[in-house]
Amino acid sequence: MTIHQREIVEVNFRLPGGEYLPHPVIVLSNDAVNDFEEGFIGVMLSTRVQDDDFSFHLTEDMLTHKPRNKGQVRCHLIALLDDIEVTGKFGMIKQKYFEHLIDKIFEIVFLKSNDS
Repeated sequence: MTIHQREIVEVNFRLPGGEYLPHPVIVLSNDAVNDFEEGFIGVMLSTRVQDDDFSFHLTEDMLTHKPRNKGQVRCHLIALLDDIEVTGKFGMIKQKYFEHLIDKIFEIVFLKSNDS
């Protein structure tokens, strides 16, 4: 199965407690990486709405297909996933919103926190 950057796909995602649950993810890695690794880097989406520093809220206009449920990206929950783990595809996040998401992930995950 070919996986493309910006696609929203469903996988069994390993949560911080070690449990695996089906979740949609947005593919972060580019097509060259995806093809080479036969896998991809994805960030988890959740339907549980939280208003915290780790959230990137999605709206219908940001996506190519109307989502089944409202959701948000959990910017700190990133994983390397195998192509064979994909159980479904649900459209894509539009390019300009993907760029905002990448900026938010970079800010949350890679920039030094204020309390260090």
